[in-house]
Amino acid sequence: MRVHLLGSFEIRNGDDEPVELPGARLRALVARLALEPGREVTADTLLDAIWEDDAPSANALQALVSRVRRAIGADRLTRGAAGYRLAVEPGDVDVKRFERLSETGRRQADLTALREAESLWRGAALADLRHLRFAENEAIRLERLRNETTRERLALEITTGADVLAELEPIAAANPLDERWQALLMRALYATGRPAEALDAYERAREHLADELGADPSPELADLHLQILRQSAAPTARAEKRTNLKAQLTSFVGREDDLDALATAVAASRLVTVTGPGGAGKTRLAVEAAATLSNVAPQGIWLVELAAVGDDSDVAPAVLRAIGARESGLLEPSVHDAASRLEEYFADQDALIILDNCEHRIDAAARLAAQLLGACPGLRLLATSREALGIGGERLFPIPPLPVSDDRPEASPAVRLFCERAAAVRPDFKLDATNAEAVVEICRRLDGLPLAVELAAARMRALDASQIASRLDDRFALLAGSDRTAPERHRTLEGVIAWSWELLSDAERALAMRMSVYPGGVGLDRVDDLDALAGLVDKSLVERMGERYRMLETIRTYAEAQLEPDQAEAERDVMAHYCLDLVERADDEIRSATQLEAMAGLDAEHDNILAVLARSVAIGHKETGLRMIAALFWFWHLRGFRTQLQHWYPALLELPGEVPERLVPAVKLLTGMGQFEFGDAEAATRSIAEGIALGRNTNGPIAGHSLLAIAPAFLSDPAVSADRATAEGWELGVILLTEAAFNEGGTGAEGLDQIARAEAEFAKLGERFGLASALRMRAEYSARQGDHDEAKDALAQAGRLFDELGTAADAAETYAELALFTARSGALLGGAEAVAQAWEPMRLSLDRADAERTPSTTAYVRWCRAQILLSAGDREQGLAELAAAEHAIGGTRADSRLQVWGAALRAIVALADGDAALAHRHFDALTAEGIAGAADPNLAVAVRVRAAVTLAEGDAVHAATLLGAALSLLGTEDRRGYDAALRTLARTREALGDNAFEAHYGAGATLDRAAAVELLLANPSQS
Repeated sequence: MRVHLLGSFEIRNGDDEPVELPGARLRALVARLALEPGREVTADTLLDAIWEDDAPSANALQALVSRVRRAIGADRLTRGAAGYRLAVEPGDVDVKRFERLSETGRRQADLTALREAESLWRGAALADLRHLRFAENEAIRLERLRNETTRERLALEITTGADVLAELEPIAAANPLDERWQALLMRALYATGRPAEALDAYERAREHLADELGADPSPELADLHLQILRQSAAPTARAEKRTNLKAQLTSFVGREDDLDALATAVAASRLVTVTGPGGAGKTRLAVEAAATLSNVAPQGIWLVELAAVGDDSDVAPAVLRAIGARESGLLEPSVHDAASRLEEYFADQDALIILDNCEHRIDAAARLAAQLLGACPGLRLLATSREALGIGGERLFPIPPLPVSDDRPEASPAVRLFCERAAAVRPDFKLDATNAEAVVEICRRLDGLPLAVELAAARMRALDASQIASRLDDRFALLAGSDRTAPERHRTLEGVIAWSWELLSDAERALAMRMSVYPGGVGLDRVDDLDALAGLVDKSLVERMGERYRMLETIRTYAEAQLEPDQAEAERDVMAHYCLDLVERADDEIRSATQLEAMAGLDAEHDNILAVLARSVAIGHKETGLRMIAALFWFWHLRGFRTQLQHWYPALLELPGEVPERLVPAVKLLTGMGQFEFGDAEAATRSIAEGIALGRNTNGPIAGHSLLAIAPAFLSDPAVSADRATAEGWELGVILLTEAAFNEGGTGAEGLDQIARAEAEFAKLGERFGLASALRMRAEYSARQGDHDEAKDALAQAGRLFDELGTAADAAETYAELALFTARSGALLGGAEAVAQAWEPMRLSLDRADAERTPSTTAYVRWCRAQILLSAGDREQGLAELAAAEHAIGGTRADSRLQVWGAALRAIVALADGDAALAHRHFDALTAEGIAGAADPNLAVAVRVRAAVTLAEGDAVHAATLLGAALSLLGTEDRRGYDAALRTLARTREALGDNAFEAHYGAGATLDRAAAVELLLANPSQS
């Protein structure tokens, strides 16, 4: 959803369609919220904005909110603790996008950004809401910023040699007393070779100033006049700005985007508070942002450090000391206190004060901020604190840890910070293949906390990256800071956190210690003191992430260390019972209509679940661990967490003690699946068969219901072990789907009936994975029958279901098949435009494959893409993509399928080029293993295309027999469309005549698989 305010009010949905909001008050509500996208706006602020001096009760606001929710969706307008929040990104509000582009363009002299910023305007800002004070004030501010943006853009256009006079002259004429516009006009005239006209423009400006204001031109304008007279238009140096900001000794790394966003926030709001945990880099970010804001605060930028202030009464005097002002003149006692003196000082100044470390004196800092902002209209405050000041008009700017990326570690902000600081102490240090993994581990284990990363990098003087990474468990002892110029609290990580810890109440400390045993954080159901939780969040020791609350690992480690040993074990026991109950309940829920909620719960608790498994191994809780493994099996399958099973299951099985009876079937099945994974098919079959038998004969409940249903799929004939007679619901659906999938659908109507019944079972349950899998199989059957619209509809539904479930690999493959079927149906229709429609689902597929980054998934998507390229006539790229996919999949279970398809596809290309001999050689290259491993429906493709080759070689009789054999293998006439351009069946019938064709075709249709393979490999021309 996008909100447009730079013109008349407008909302557009994700499809770029307008969303109607009838009524000025509804539009005013959304507009006011959109000015602070993603942030909570208090109810009082909203009431004042919409009703101004005649504010009604809160019920009226709630009524407006309800109406807006109906129009834009309840998830777009959410309730907070004290107000409401519009859930849109800043980039989706044209005002915020304009502000950011303008700020970037003006600060970085980026002409492209300035042009884009101006292009966002569709008319006067907030044009249909200007009768409201908030809209009028905002519109005035935005028009001024637009004016500055246009001026800066034109100045840059002039430097590029562009002639901007047609645009500039009317603006300068409309602003005869604005010397900056007159100066710009003079530069433009001079730059276009008209210095005499530039001098005339100066004279006109001088006369206007004298007539209207009785003033002379400013020194800057007079100096430009003199430079033009001297035929030099070089800009004059800016006057030095008053500030106490010091030059930084180290580079600023990792928060470039935050820097831009914070500068924009300060330009738009008079009070911005940067919040985050100790060591997150709040001060450095604030200082760096402030240094770019000379246009916002031309009369001074001042840093006030409150960390050393020992009493509330000393906060205002500290500000006076920072700006170099006294509370009273020499020998002139003042009746004003320090705060009043500051009011006096900043009354008419456009200045910026940075109040650093406000949490140390939060109440006093808040009172002073409110007083100064109320008395000094040109003053802005940028605060840093671990909690909000909590006063009206405050805009919070939370900063997260620096991110770490596995894909491009050298580009990760946290890694770049580590490398720069490491190079400062070890000049020969460079990130390379030998140390990248260790550096990434260091940064991730330290949560990307800048202070922690910098302290770790400082140890590169004596240690290498791998040594630091291996010692992180003793991080507090290791990372004692060595910079004696740093404040005491920053000298060690422990000092940073201890300083925050001392500020907590007893209840907050108690909750923090309980939460510390949960590495994955907690939901509200695990919190019994909401006030204490709110305090921890306000003090930046706990992060809110959606509906969950977690500590950074560094802070959590410190809090956990405060627990007494007995208390720590008791809390871990509580967590273990909670997680075990959760996973066992979810094992049923995850196979029902509530599976999304169940999976979300398991996703949220997964780190905690792993902690319980680790503890079970460490202290020998075999039963707890195995119960969790059995219950997690299907969830881990859906999420693709196979390594978790491979890691934890053997470790738990090796623990001393007997396996409880109710767990024996699950253990047998898991053991067999592991044996199958490692290639011991005989042992796997034995273990799985025993597990299935034990599961059916065990009295009472057993662990891991999903295991029993899935297990037959690992056997050579799943129907032998399937218990279809007693199975129902999800178990029956899985059995039916497994049998239908055996031999990739096999032949006949039985498979289609199995799929339809499975689809019905899963639809009744609302279980997305089974339903999507059934739809995907149904699509293949429909395509064989030539019902391509039905096939595409089924795949589109399946793709959406996989997307809902979050199984990116399955979604990627499904969208790839949708793209392929779309291209094939387009080829059947003979239209290039129809084939081109395949690229949109292929884009969806590639997006999900890129997110999943599983080699087999990527290879399958490329295999589908290769066929689309071939359908589109791009043979060179299509064959290259086909080869790449085959290379990636070679040696896997899909190898046989790709061998026969690859021979067929290459033969089709050769036939299109008129080279039947080359097409023949592609089939000669097939291996016996490839043919033996290919399922009948795939083998049918090779046999059918071989018929086309045989026809091109002049043997229509053999071609007709091959076409019949393909029918026998597939169980139906193949109408999938991959060979539509060859018209093999029609051309063979034309060559033989109807009677002869039917005779030989019928003979081929009676052949079994062995005979069909013999026919495929036969070479009649040599017989």
